[in-house]
Amino acid sequence: MNDPIHAVQIEGFRRMTPAQKLQMVADLYHAGIQLKAAGLRLAHPDWPEDRLEREARRSLLYAGT
Repeated sequence: MNDPIHAVQIEGFRRMTPAQKLQMVADLYHAGIQLKAAGLRLAHPDWPEDRLEREARRSLLYAGT
């Protein structure tokens, strides 16, 4: 997972507008929530969807601390 960034990727990022970069980050964040919720759904099949999403968001909020 620590592969270096290739020159083609760097050039692609440089050509992106700030709005495009922000959208990319938002898309990754939402994908992370969906993945975390899927894992929680397997561990807690009895939880309602709103709790799964809330717990997934809470988990990602405190992931870096």
